Amino acid sequence: MPKTVEGPSVGIGGLVTVAFLKASLDEGRDHLGIFQTLVTDVLGEFKMLSFTTADVQGTVAAVHGVAMPQDAVVTILKRLARKGIVEREAGRYRRSEKPISPASSVKAEKKLLEAGQERLGEALRAHAARRGLALTSTEAALDMLLRFVRDEHVALLLGGGWRNGSGPGATGREKAITAEFIYDALRDDEALLGVLRGVVEGLVLYQAAFLPELQVARRDFRDLQVIFDSVLVRQALGYEGSGMQALVRETLQLLKESGADCIVLDKTILEIKRILSMYEDRLATAEGRNSLRTVPMARHFLTQRYSTSDVREMSALLETEIAAVGFEKRSAPAHVREYTAGEKALAARLADPATRNEVEPRVLHDVDCVAAVLTMRKGHRSATIEESGAVFATSAPLVIRNTRAWWEEDEHETGMAPIVHIRALSNLAWLKKPALCADYKLRELIALCGAAMRPSPETWKRFLRHLEELRTSNRLTSDEVTAVVVSAMSDRLLREAEMEEEDPADIDAATLDEVVERVKAAYAEAADEKARGLERQYEQRLSEFDARLRKAESRAEVLEKTVAEEQRKTGIWVDGQAASRARAVARLGQTLLALLGVGGAAVLIAGHEYSGGVLGVIAGTLLGLFVALELFGVFRHVRELRRKWESCLCKWFRSRLVRKLHISEDEDGRTE
Repeated sequence: MPKTVEGPSVGIGGLVTVAFLKASLDEGRDHLGIFQTLVTDVLGEFKMLSFTTADVQGTVAAVHGVAMPQDAVVTILKRLARKGIVEREAGRYRRSEKPISPASSVKAEKKLLEAGQERLGEALRAHAARRGLALTSTEAALDMLLRFVRDEHVALLLGGGWRNGSGPGATGREKAITAEFIYDALRDDEALLGVLRGVVEGLVLYQAAFLPELQVARRDFRDLQVIFDSVLVRQALGYEGSGMQALVRETLQLLKESGADCIVLDKTILEIKRILSMYEDRLATAEGRNSLRTVPMARHFLTQRYSTSDVREMSALLETEIAAVGFEKRSAPAHVREYTAGEKALAARLADPATRNEVEPRVLHDVDCVAAVLTMRKGHRSATIEESGAVFATSAPLVIRNTRAWWEEDEHETGMAPIVHIRALSNLAWLKKPALCADYKLRELIALCGAAMRPSPETWKRFLRHLEELRTSNRLTSDEVTAVVVSAMSDRLLREAEMEEEDPADIDAATLDEVVERVKAAYAEAADEKARGLERQYEQRLSEFDARLRKAESRAEVLEKTVAEEQRKTGIWVDGQAASRARAVARLGQTLLALLGVGGAAVLIAGHEYSGGVLGVIAGTLLGLFVALELFGVFRHVRELRRKWESCLCKWFRSRLVRKLHISEDEDGRTE
């Protein structure tokens, strides 16, 4: 008996099939219709024999290289039975004599897609060879790409629900090389980017077929309240660089267009201010800078040479910039013990296993956010996120895993957990409007690859320990250690060292010494070049001009930083102005429509002739109830219209402001 399919699985040749699914959706088929073509294509394999749902699943997997969920196959066979293409008898099916119209063209269409994927695989294979990783064939290169996209991006839709038969995940070295290939080698190749886009979007569509309630997943979020974690808010404000800033802002817009309210709690704002205060203190001294954890925010602040005054200004403008980005600020709801009784157990799970500090600010913040979600739900339980009412969105896998364990094991709950990965949420939002979010999944993957190209925290910790050993042995001075730490070149060289080893833990002291020497050499080369220039200037204008040159260089550096900050503020101001104007106009329209509805109801009631007696009272009461229900429906539709107006008007006002202020924008919509 064929084995029942329990989860998504892509086998040999399956990558072309998932790209075919995306092409089918672009042609106007629905989420089940794109799989129906695969089923009709294999019906000829059965000829006049009867077959079961499991037989169809096994044949599709053998012919097209992908597993299909049983529920989807059952629904498709029922569709085909209604059309007379198959006949059902005693729980089995038989192919009828009625021809399939139009005739299947799956093989021809997949052949065209396969040629593009061959070019993509060859390009990845060549890139891997330059990095010293030998791939035996194009198929091996495509398999490495599939495992990378599956593990790092698409699998989040189901919380990593891929079958073991899909193969092991990519190794650390394979992930690094694939991320570099996507981020650097493909950025200027539109043809290969188009092939990659079909693969990524096809994988999301394919995995969506395994969602428990696919039809529910296609509906809007129904006023879902999404509470954002502090790290996502910091990314949206640009604290980790422009790449993640653009990604989180685009995700924010996608969620809002799908019916979600994007919320930042007052407790999260306090948490970010606490973090900024810590950076303000540590950036003031070399010792403090060297003590910073090697997280993306710290590396961005160090490599961009942020000062304490820069961080102080960020803290002062924090709430204004949060609102300008598009978040809604709210106070956390008061705790209701009926809904949040298990907070102590949750804090114990979220605490660092080494310290077991359950009152650490990070732990308290996450517990408060989960408690806020449960309080907003007011005891409501739902199997789908669309109908859950509220959820806490984060990008921290460990927090998600521990919170879900608490929810299922400690609270013994089976409904939708109060926490979700932001990428899973964005995948669901994209599924609702794939045609309106062109290239979003591709841009998302490229941004995530850029973030993945940073050295791992473990490698940085080893490097910092090595630098400290060099300092204590007097091989490096404290100033040299600081210079190496703040150099962006250190990140690149450490990542290259990781890619040269099968296991980053195998990086030895000699390799770390080489990284230090190359950074020092780069500083020395830059210093020598500057010295030669100064020498030439000295020969021309002697010491007076040399002093003026140093002053000019210092002034240029300050001016560059000032201009960059002004550009950032201008962009945030434009976003804030556009959002506030759009909100005002949309609410005015909502008010006018609501007044029209109320006026119409009043006219209807006033124009009704009332008669005495019991029947008159009943008729009047029923009329009042009818009018009240109609007004309720009108107000709900008006509110939905206001949300759509606000989204469209925000884009329009922003475009007008950009043109009015003569502000240039890059490809991601950021001001320059």
